[in-house]
Amino acid sequence: MNVPAEVYEVLAAPAAFALAFLHARRALGGRRAAVELLALVAYGYALERVAIAVFASHTYGPGWRLAPGGVPVAVAVTWAAVIVAAMALAARLRGPSPVSRATLAALLGIALDLLMEPVAAARGLWSWTPPGPWLDVPIGNFVGWGVIVGAYTFGAERFGPAASLPVQALRRVALGAASVAALVAVGLAWKAMGAESTFAGAGGWLAALALYAAALPQTRRPSGEVEGSGLAARLGRAPGDEPALVFLLLGALFALDAVWSGDARLLVVALLSLAVLGAGASGISSAGSPARSPSG
Repeated sequence: MNVPAEVYEVLAAPAAFALAFLHARRALGGRRAAVELLALVAYGYALERVAIAVFASHTYGPGWRLAPGGVPVAVAVTWAAVIVAAMALAARLRGPSPVSRATLAALLGIALDLLMEPVAAARGLWSWTPPGPWLDVPIGNFVGWGVIVGAYTFGAERFGPAASLPVQALRRVALGAASVAALVAVGLAWKAMGAESTFAGAGGWLAALALYAAALPQTRRPSGEVEGSGLAARLGRAPGDEPALVFLLLGALFALDAVWSGDARLLVVALLSLAVLGAGASGISSAGSPARSPSG
């Protein structure tokens, strides 16, 4: 028994997006939230399409209903929700440094992806070409997640809100393009070095465990008042549990698939990912609601 593929496309992706939008609207207002989320959907689609075109890195299975250019719209929508949630949680758990917030946002995204990737590969939702050394997933994929989430978070946090929505939209287009360019540059370097071969055999598991170990301690030290005028700061200041719910919703669905798969390795991965994501959510809850300050 498996979670039907349609659940991910028709229910999970829209639900995660709705949670992210509700939180962003509370933080930014409806119009600016719509600009931010739509820009992230475009970013999610672009990075997937570019990765497929430049690296022939992966293909999506035939079960997706709406996949123009070979990229499911639900995947782009999920990227938007995950990045918004990661930025909000990182701002709540870290001080005002854009680097520290970008790093934690990337690690939270990777903790979720460490669960999603092997389950999706086992289910045929998408496949890597060629398959990677860790449960058929390339370790370079997680490096890519670090760039995708980290670069966007850093740029959105480093540069405060624009005076007008059109200017803000142009900024986000430029940020998305720069982040995709960074992804391509890192991917080409990774490929040129032949780095993937380093993780054959037990190396893949060592890399995965190292990523979990890097993320877990950072989820336990709430920073108190959220400072700054960047996007992550504004999202972090807004009250509400929607950012944590985005991660827990997606994590729970993929964990359920891991359990139903009967593969003990996937069950271990599910437990590790949920431990990291749950620690982040409970760390914020135990500290109470983030202190409010002017959103700028």
